[in-house]
Amino acid sequence: MNAMADRKIFDETPAAVDRAPCVWVVVVTKPGQERRARRELEQQGFEAYLPMNLSMNRKTREFVAMPFFPRYLFAKVSLEMGDWKRVWYTYGVHGLLGTADRPIGVKDELIERIRRQEEDGFIKIGLEADGPRFERGQRVSEDEFGFEGVFQERVDDKRALILVSFLGRESRFTVDLRRLKSRG
Repeated sequence: MNAMADRKIFDETPAAVDRAPCVWVVVVTKPGQERRARRELEQQGFEAYLPMNLSMNRKTREFVAMPFFPRYLFAKVSLEMGDWKRVWYTYGVHGLLGTADRPIGVKDELIERIRRQEEDGFIKIGLEADGPRFERGQRVSEDEFGFEGVFQERVDDKRALILVSFLGRESRFTVDLRRLKSRG
């Protein structure tokens, strides 16, 4: 993200933040404590938002729910009378983006943009939302470079490992999932 884009989503001017009774702030959590921090904040009466996505567990090869922004979540707090300072002392929270005197407010539009990407409670961006799904051993082709191969596994949300026979040798290639097509 470039510097201009950062200025559009963060509203650092105290006057702009003071006009709003409640603003979204970015909460930095302790490692692996995103869910606990969200739960604790909600129990204190804060509105908290933890965007989630499905990621493949490399060991089990199953999709698991993971925070979309590891170590970060959003909380809606009042900046009047230091109400936001209670967030600092919440279990699972490391701190807030901003200074010790005042957190940085995040525009509502950013939160709404993220929420619009959700489907069934998970962020669906790119291939997870509309990309093809292949099974191990399935024959696939890639038209741009003209090769055929056998699908091995997803490397991540955008790439897959393909086994290709070329000049009498089998080679493994990592390719963009969007370019693959099923061959039966």
